[in-house]
Amino acid sequence: MDTHTGALTWLAQGAASNLLDRLVDRALDGSPPTPAWPRPPKTAAGTVEITVRHHAAAKGRTPVILTLQENGSRTGTVFSVVLGNTARIAVPGGDYFGAAMVVDPRRRTLQGIGWSRLTVAAHRTSPCLIPANRPTAPVLLQLGLRKADGTPLFRL
Repeated sequence: MDTHTGALTWLAQGAASNLLDRLVDRALDGSPPTPAWPRPPKTAAGTVEITVRHHAAAKGRTPVILTLQENGSRTGTVFSVVLGNTARIAVPGGDYFGAAMVVDPRRRTLQGIGWSRLTVAAHRTSPCLIPANRPTAPVLLQLGLRKADGTPLFRL
């Protein structure tokens, strides 16, 4: 399993455990205070500005589930944002992997999925754009986007 598949599978497993509803609610109700990275930094902190773009974005405020992982880590942190808005996150300097899922909570459909690698420089702001594309059935199967009973987590 490559890094992309592992990170997106980790994100999907989190979404499957009732996290989807809470993250969507938080994205639509307003952003929480700026999150800090969950571990003490080994290097000086930097800031990453992550924006998710989707070519066929729905009208209105479309929620996005965003995850950020350090390279080589098997865990990450999940954030909820609104499509097109920029999330500013303070993290220790280093290499990261960001993944995004654009969802429609009313119809419980996955509208887009994307990922990007990024490097955060200490004491600097690093921009990151994650392009989200329409998912396909083979991609969903590869990522394991299924509930515990085997039914799909999202409709396409």
